[in-house]
Amino acid sequence: MKTSIYRLTVEWGDADPARIVFYPKYFTWFDAATRHMFTSAGLKVPDIYDQHGVIGMPIAEANARFLAPSKFADELEVHSGVSEWSDRYFVVSHRIYNAGVLSVDGYERRVWAAPHPEKPGRLKALPVPDEIRARLS
Repeated sequence: MKTSIYRLTVEWGDADPARIVFYPKYFTWFDAATRHMFTSAGLKVPDIYDQHGVIGMPIAEANARFLAPSKFADELEVHSGVSEWSDRYFVVSHRIYNAGVLSVDGYERRVWAAPHPEKPGRLKALPVPDEIRARLS
């Protein structure tokens, strides 16, 4: 699995009054790490949307196991990569490390989505293009 690394610093607003990261922030960081994974593979997300007629990669499922706390001012690394491919979706695995310690282990299942041609306002899953698979594998 090809892995990209997204580095971040826990900011004041990311933490609760006890200075521990408020858990929804991890899902925000998963999303940012996914975009970073595409960018580091030479794929600009707005460009691939235009080139392949998709309007997004919505999340169909997300999960996280919280193994160790992170706090205000900690330096984190999010290691991300596609761990599973299906015809119309892919799974991005994320591992967040704090000072070398695995603190969060999670994933997002994302759909390659375009506007539904027969149902306005709805989405339709399309096959993930081979070019995208090759760049991220």
